[in-house]
Amino acid sequence: MIAPTPKTLPIADAWKPLPMTHWREEEAAHFLRRIGFSADPGTVKKIIKQPLLNAIESRFGQKNPLNTSTAFTEFSKELPNVYFELYNNKGLNPVVKQERQQKKNRDNNKFYRELTMNWYDHARAEENSAQEKFVLFLHDIFVIDQRKVQDAPNLYTFQNALREGIFLNYPQLCKNISREPGMIVYLDLAQNTAKKPNENFARELFELFILGEGHYTENDIKEAARSFTGYRLRKKTEFVFHKRFHDSGQKTVFGKSGNWGGDAVIDIAFEQPAARTFFIRELLKFYLTDGELPHDDYIIALGDLWADNNFEIRYLIDTVFQSRLFFHPAYRGNMVKSPIHFYMGLCQDLNLDIIPLQGPLIRQMLAMGQNLYNPPNVRGWLYGEKWINSTTVSARRQIVNYLFSSINEERLNGNQKKSLADARAANKDNFLISNERLRPMLKNDGEALTQQLCRFFITELSQRAYVENLRRLIGDPKSQGALYRARNAIIALLQSPAYNLC
Repeated sequence: MIAPTPKTLPIADAWKPLPMTHWREEEAAHFLRRIGFSADPGTVKKIIKQPLLNAIESRFGQKNPLNTSTAFTEFSKELPNVYFELYNNKGLNPVVKQERQQKKNRDNNKFYRELTMNWYDHARAEENSAQEKFVLFLHDIFVIDQRKVQDAPNLYTFQNALREGIFLNYPQLCKNISREPGMIVYLDLAQNTAKKPNENFARELFELFILGEGHYTENDIKEAARSFTGYRLRKKTEFVFHKRFHDSGQKTVFGKSGNWGGDAVIDIAFEQPAARTFFIRELLKFYLTDGELPHDDYIIALGDLWADNNFEIRYLIDTVFQSRLFFHPAYRGNMVKSPIHFYMGLCQDLNLDIIPLQGPLIRQMLAMGQNLYNPPNVRGWLYGEKWINSTTVSARRQIVNYLFSSINEERLNGNQKKSLADARAANKDNFLISNERLRPMLKNDGEALTQQLCRFFITELSQRAYVENLRRLIGDPKSQGALYRARNAIIALLQSPAYNLC
């Protein structure tokens, strides 16, 4: 399908809402797979009965917090005191100090893994999926990683700041992020002094958060870095501004001179024309296409509308996700799912709970190329076909096979057995696909079963190419060996190129 141009889709129409006459099952499935992780046919039928804006509001209209365990909360409260004792208690025995440092590191690693599992469980719930996918998108702009930040509570508060940011304007989110302990640690803001400015945060602020490459000078970065001096952490977990460490001299940023602080620099950056379109381009790369972006005139037009609406993030969400451009056939069924999208989609499509075994799940996600809270570098993950190589494709196939296997509980360690028991106590025991779960499908005839599997698992664009092969693989559902054939057909479909696209 040829991408739209201003001649085939006028700029004035591109960001208008999709007409209700075009809000059909195919469009609803596209909408659900792009803003979330899957498109259950039952949900598709349900949402086309309401206006598209209502479907957006029901998924982005309220904050759904990520809850943590009591132990995590207690650790978060105690961590400042641990740091105070380690770095301010001059009389602390060196051996005791080393032991407490090691314990802190072990606890941080334990709670990082717990936080990871909590997020997967939270994001898997359909009512949270769109919000959490947007949090993931923001995390790929405002990059930090667990390896440098280390402290799990700082990862948690940072992610909460992104979650809150959905309901803010983008300049305010940038200001909030500049005060987040995780960001201060990751981009060395605490080492930014009047005598020796550290340019890391200022550079990424302009290049990766607001403007993009080529829209600032090296002098803008140097002057902006001076403006962010004085940003510090108390006990490594709480932001404080120390005026005595702040460079109070005159700075000139983008041609404007004054005794600027960090917030003022962000406001000045948003006066630059590039600030109107940079975030929009990143949004379209994540949600619309991992190929060539739409014609620049579309993006500039949306940027002007966004600026007129105070750079509100919700304005972009409402505008883009109900727009005619978003639903254009050229942008359907041809985006490669990220590893997180792939795994979360599997769990939702198969109606599975997140398996509560930390080690195996984290290793599987790492093998597919996306370890939550640990992007490869300051630029975040690279999407699209870059997810796909011989190693990561093999890992995707393995996780499908795993979901159709069984757990050998005798080989689990004590912590894994406890995690499994806790999940079952919380009525989350649907981890893997058994033959008993597949058997009811065989009540359908071969044609109905084939159509059902296609609607559930792959996009409209791919269905025509797979129907005949599926029909042949399954054969007569009433004949001998039908369960075995259906099982293998579903596994093959979930491992196919088509299922890797959304």
